[in-house]
Amino acid sequence: MAGLARCQRQAEEVTELMRQNLERAMEREGHLERLQSRAQDLRQASEAFTRSTRAVTRRQRRGQRRWLLVALGLGLFLLLLLLGLGLALALARSPPATATVPTPQARTEPPPQHRGDPLTTEQWGGPTINKQQDLFG
Repeated sequence: MAGLARCQRQAEEVTELMRQNLERAMEREGHLERLQSRAQDLRQASEAFTRSTRAVTRRQRRGQRRWLLVALGLGLFLLLLLLGLGLALALARSPPATATVPTPQARTEPPPQHRGDPLTTEQWGGPTINKQQDLFG
């Protein structure tokens, strides 16, 4: 009977150990479920954070681009203004260009004669004198 009692006691010890192991496993399972839940919450929070940082980054880039375009526009305006002022000053300093149109001058000498025949005043385009105007005029 001593062997039977000893087997009984060992069986009870093993049963107790199995109960303790089972309780610990159940506790661990509860901890694992809580950890999984927290991990899921953290994952969702990190995704929301990533979306919000992307939105903030886009807004900042838009603002930077806007300021860059304003600066470029202002620079272009100033450049055009300086070019216009330089052109105005250059035009103000230079003497005005006058367009001279040559006027035909009256010939005082007849052109050289060709072929030996004399030209009349009307033929060579010289001044014509009206004899009546000279006499009465």
